[in-house]
Amino acid sequence: MGKNRRLPAGFLGIKTMNRPPYGLCLPVEYHRCRDGDTVEVGIAESRWVWTIRLIDCWSPEIGELGGREAKQYAEKLMEQCLHPAVYIPMPHDCHNLLGAITFDRVPGFIFLSETLSLNEAMVAAGHATVKKLKPVL
Repeated sequence: MGKNRRLPAGFLGIKTMNRPPYGLCLPVEYHRCRDGDTVEVGIAESRWVWTIRLIDCWSPEIGELGGREAKQYAEKLMEQCLHPAVYIPMPHDCHNLLGAITFDRVPGFIFLSETLSLNEAMVAAGHATVKKLKPVL
C-alpha cells in the first residue's frame, strides 16, 4: 500500500481470458483483502479506494471452512505482486461505472501479471470455485 509503484510500459495489454470488448483497466495499489474473493484497491495516483468483487471466483466466507486460508492466500499473492491492475468489464449498454456496482463492490478481475489474474490463481489453488457452492459449516 502506498508504494507509489508504476506499471511497466505495455503492462495493460492483458492477454488472458475472453474479455468483453468494453471495460476499464487501471493500475492499482493493494490495500487489503476482506476475504478470498473481495479485495480493496486504491486507484493509482488518486485517493479513490474501490472494493473489487472477483468475477468467477467464489471463496468460502471467513467463518466457513477454508475461509481464513483463502483470505491469507489472496493476501500473500497481492502482497507479492509488484504491479497489480484491475479490469472491470462493462456491458455495451452500460453507460457508466455505477451500472456495474453490486452492493458496495465493483465486479472485476485483478491481474497479478499480464497473463494471470488473482481470480484464476484462487481457483487454481483450490481456495475458490468458479461457481458459488453451498457453504460447508
